[in-house]
Amino acid sequence: MGKYHPEMIYIGDPMCSWCWGFVPELEKLIENSSEKIQFRIIVGGLRPGKHAQRMDEQTKNYIRTHWQHVQEASGQPFDFDFFKRADFLYDTEPAARAVVAMRKIAPAREFEFFKLLQHAFYAQNVDITDAQQFRPILTRLSVSITQFEEVFFSDDNTQLTYDDFEEARKLGIQGFPALVIKNGERAGILTSGYQSYEKMQPLLANFLGEA
Repeated sequence: MGKYHPEMIYIGDPMCSWCWGFVPELEKLIENSSEKIQFRIIVGGLRPGKHAQRMDEQTKNYIRTHWQHVQEASGQPFDFDFFKRADFLYDTEPAARAVVAMRKIAPAREFEFFKLLQHAFYAQNVDITDAQQFRPILTRLSVSITQFEEVFFSDDNTQLTYDDFEEARKLGIQGFPALVIKNGERAGILTSGYQSYEKMQPLLANFLGEA
């Protein structure tokens, strides 16, 4: 591997349903490669800010169908009471900014926080577009709410979040979840979209020269 340490980059969004479905497969991949490869997250920006979508009945039906497909493919839990919400604005920016804030405050907890945000939104029908709803998760992780909110609401954190969105675009990622593998000058997309651990593992081994 020379002077380079291989890197696995996960591009996802806490409010992307296929990213939620992907969690068990990604966890297995990380667990079985953590000694060989570094892992980091880029928040991709599904529907942030001005791209946020107001959920009318047609949009609800579209998203509900996606959730059903993800549940069937992955077995992940979903609370479909979400679709009883009236006039919900599907803005993914706050959750993405929260992940980037956690990266600065407690980088070792970033992935755990990402997953807890997903669980709150999909399995518990928590509105994670509301920053107040991060507080129980922060308490669970023993992270200072005051410190977190100071970072979360800063202009610098917003800029860093949009820097992530831009980095995802530069990597050529157009959908989530995605995994990019880099080893020095070599780079490749391990998956663009939901994929099983069993299909990804041999591809990763091949990239690392283990096959």
